[in-house]
Amino acid sequence: MSKGTGRTTARGARRTTGLARIAARNVLRNGRRSILSILAVAVAALAITLVFSILEGMKEDMTRNEQNYYTGEVRIRHRDFDRYEHLQPVHYVVSDYSSLMEELRELPEFGTASPRITVPAVAFRGERRIVARGLGVDMALEREFMDLDAVVAAGRLPEPGTSEALVGVGLAERLGVDIGDTATFLTQTRRRASNAFTVDVVGIAGFAAGGLDRNTFLLPLEAAARYMRMGDAVSTILLKSGGGESRALAESVDALLARRGRGEVSAAHWTDVSEGYAYVQFADFAYNFMALFFFALGATVVVNTTMMTVHERTHEIGTLAALGMRPREITRLFFTEAAYLGFAGSLAGVLLGIGLVIPLQSIGIDFGSTTEMMEGITISSVLYPVLNVRSTVGTFVFSFAVAALAGYIPARRAAKLKPVDALRE
Repeated sequence: MSKGTGRTTARGARRTTGLARIAARNVLRNGRRSILSILAVAVAALAITLVFSILEGMKEDMTRNEQNYYTGEVRIRHRDFDRYEHLQPVHYVVSDYSSLMEELRELPEFGTASPRITVPAVAFRGERRIVARGLGVDMALEREFMDLDAVVAAGRLPEPGTSEALVGVGLAERLGVDIGDTATFLTQTRRRASNAFTVDVVGIAGFAAGGLDRNTFLLPLEAAARYMRMGDAVSTILLKSGGGESRALAESVDALLARRGRGEVSAAHWTDVSEGYAYVQFADFAYNFMALFFFALGATVVVNTTMMTVHERTHEIGTLAALGMRPREITRLFFTEAAYLGFAGSLAGVLLGIGLVIPLQSIGIDFGSTTEMMEGITISSVLYPVLNVRSTVGTFVFSFAVAALAGYIPARRAAKLKPVDALRE
């Protein structure tokens, strides 16, 4: 590098440093407007940090509930069941499930499995007709599949082979039963005949997904098979992979079913059949749009503040231009001021958002009975936000960039002022 080039580079660095100092001094000098701009950006960053944390918690919660209660990571069931699901087609089953389970365990991606029998049930209390849903599960396998003991709010789990049941707290209230009472239900068997059965209530369940509390009860798989005349068949088999290889597990199960000539049943990855997953995907899009809206509001305040500053400092701009400051440097000066405001607001908003989310990760946000009305969406009544490093850093970078770029247009306007005209103002 030549000496001339070195001197030019040094002068450029000094001018840049000088502009940065002038910009910082101007931000401090216009304290009230600077605080307003910082607050606008901070509120937007705070809101989006909180919203994204709630969304992340919702995703994790919904994924856990869907996989534990409805779909597993991979769901095996009769191909025609989905077509007639609204009619509760109990005759579409996974037959000879015991031998199928043995072969599933041989798959390298296999982790745990939960064979289940769905028991459509109706109870009567006087003239009231109470619709319920029994779920026959293998208690030992279910403990591996999910934390079944955590579901028990009072009492205990049913013993295998018995006619005992664990009843959702909402369903228990509707039935008017408590631990030690009995409940009688009417159901339809696999052969499309009617059957009545009575269970002993030995426990009350507090399911994570609020909608389950109103209509669900658990009973041993053997009892459900007896009531439904299932034989060696189940309604569905839910699977979880051993190392997070859920897609690979679904493909391996499909290949296994093809080899066995089990064309009447199919395996589906949970994201392909979960209604809740589709809802959260839409919510993700909606919240991203909301984030843009919040940042746009914050950016308008920065633009307005910078434009007012340009208007009030017209004489100063003319003086700077007369002293030899080039239009490009005037643009950089005002752009740097906007960047300072954006950086301070973004940092303050994200830090405040983190400070708000951290305690909520332990306390949770109680949605109460709201989730009970969301039958198709398995979101828990208490939701725990989750800080995601990528989205949190992304919120900071994006809000800072939007706020800084918001100052570019008024900065360009300032640079276009002619020194003579500016000095006359």
